[in-house]
Amino acid sequence: MDGLLFPSARPLALSNTRFAFTTAGLITVIFLGANFIPSIWDAFQFTGETAAVCLGFIFPAAVTLRDRHSIATKEDKILALFMIVLAVFSNVISVYSDACALFKKNSGT
Repeated sequence: MDGLLFPSARPLALSNTRFAFTTAGLITVIFLGANFIPSIWDAFQFTGETAAVCLGFIFPAAVTLRDRHSIATKEDKILALFMIVLAVFSNVISVYSDACALFKKNSGT
């Protein structure tokens, strides 16, 4: 998290204040998630569907798009881009469907 939030800062081991704030922020997010997620199954469902799409479709296509040795052809890159767009679209539909089912289950209808 520190590398994402502060990419050009000095190492985290040298900054106790930044370490404390990053740790407190992560613990707060984890605490809120643990208290407000009604069932661990719901958390696993959203995490699993997103991770499966990323591992199965988005990451391999991204490797093809970032071809440093110029092995991939133009058709390969177009197909990889199409795979990423299709994977993101299907993941959005899946997350929306699960969120709707979660809200319907909680509202009792």
